[in-house]
Amino acid sequence: MSQDVLDLCSGFPQHDFDAGEELLAQGPGTGRLFVLIRGSVEIRRDGVAVATVSQPGSFLGEIAALLGRGHTASVVALEPTGAHVIHDAARAVVERPALLLAVARVLALRLDAMTGYLADLSRTYGGEDGHLAVVHTVLGELMTIRPLSVEPGSERDVPDY
Repeated sequence: MSQDVLDLCSGFPQHDFDAGEELLAQGPGTGRLFVLIRGSVEIRRDGVAVATVSQPGSFLGEIAALLGRGHTASVVALEPTGAHVIHDAARAVVERPALLLAVARVLALRLDAMTGYLADLSRTYGGEDGHLAVVHTVLGELMTIRPLSVEPGSERDVPDY
């Protein structure tokens, strides 16, 4: 799938980042989406390293881009890194449904892995008292999250950016 993503992004500009350079800062949104070409980055939430990403074709900034919100984490290059830069991600995914599908698949895979992990924790610790018993409640809440607002319509109704 990673080569497919890179192929989808071949027309977008590329940017090189030095080790220690920040691609995205946690906080206000930029509307940008990055697709890793080479190198590796660290994802930091509230200053805590939560993941290292080095797989070419990985999306960076997709949550903020799709939700139109601020970035939930910072992304920092750990070594010389190259990435495609999609400056107006909201528009790009409307204009390129294959790109939207690729992002959706990645997010669905993450959600599936996370809920599977939480279900396993719930099976293991669900009958216990204390802080681990809350896992069952968290899993239920995650599985039933609904958007706060949905704007029905079609691609034809998308405003011109």
